[in-house]
Amino acid sequence: MGSRPTFFMNGGDQVVIKNKITHSISKYLSSENLELYDLNIAGDQMITKIEIFIFSEEEQSIKTFERLSFQIHRLLDELGVEKGSYELIISSPGIERSLKTTRHFELALNEEIKIKLFNPKDGEYTFIGNLIKIDNEKIEITQGGLSHFFELENIKKANISFNKFKEKIKS
Repeated sequence: MGSRPTFFMNGGDQVVIKNKITHSISKYLSSENLELYDLNIAGDQMITKIEIFIFSEEEQSIKTFERLSFQIHRLLDELGVEKGSYELIISSPGIERSLKTTRHFELALNEEIKIKLFNPKDGEYTFIGNLIKIDNEKIEITQGGLSHFFELENIKKANISFNKFKEKIKS
C-alpha cells in the first residue's frame, strides 16, 4: 500500500487545494441545508489550520457542529489532507460577521452594517447604516434618513454592526 499525499503547497498549489476543499465542503453543507460562509487555510508549505465558517438562518447546536466536524474531517481525508496534520475549526461567522462577498452582503440585507472605505466619500472613510440594496457593483445604505451608494471595490472592510444591542447592554 502506498502512502497518501500530504498537501505541500506553493502559491499556485494552495489556490487549487483551497478550491477543491471549498467545492467539496460547499457541496456537503448544501446537502445539510447549510451554507459555507468563509474558509481560511493557514500554512506556508503544509496545511496547518483550516477554519470553516458556516451560515444558517436557524440556530445550530453544539451537537450539529460536532457532527459536521466529523464529516468534514472525513471529506478532508478523502481529499488527501492527513488527519492530525492540521487544526480544524468549525464555527458560525459570528454576530458581527465580516462581509467580504456579494453573497455576504445579500445575507445582510436590512441589517445595520459598518463599512470602511479605501477612498473617502464626502471626506469620510467610515459609515454605519442599514443595508437596503445590493447588486454586483454597489450597495446602498440608509443613514439618518439619507441614502448613500458605495462601489463594492471601494469597500476596504465591512461587517454587521450591533450598536443598538451594545447600547442596550451598557444601560
